[in-house]
Amino acid sequence: MKDSPNQSPRNDYIPLPEERRLFLEEKYKRRNLAPEALLIRPGLRKLHLATIVLAFGTGGYFTLFADFGDKETCFSPLRRLYRRKVDDFWSLSEEEKKQLKEQGRL
Repeated sequence: MKDSPNQSPRNDYIPLPEERRLFLEEKYKRRNLAPEALLIRPGLRKLHLATIVLAFGTGGYFTLFADFGDKETCFSPLRRLYRRKVDDFWSLSEEEKKQLKEQGRL
């Protein structure tokens, strides 16, 4: 039977000497089955958290602030909404302006 060109190559089984097989089994048990191998180390948790924060920060930057030129992108509606909300937050409404004028602060 001819192999399909899309099929991955077959690896022929090569028997190992008994001594080598026992060494590899012991090495596997030592590395993977030891209780301390199952623990998540605190340094890795911090690294994982830092990676998540960096990914969200980078995504947020590219979504809201990165310069893609003058053309319309898929982020443009979100950027307009964000800019409108920021402008609304930092500006005074007509009612607020009226109240400040009455108090003599504006």
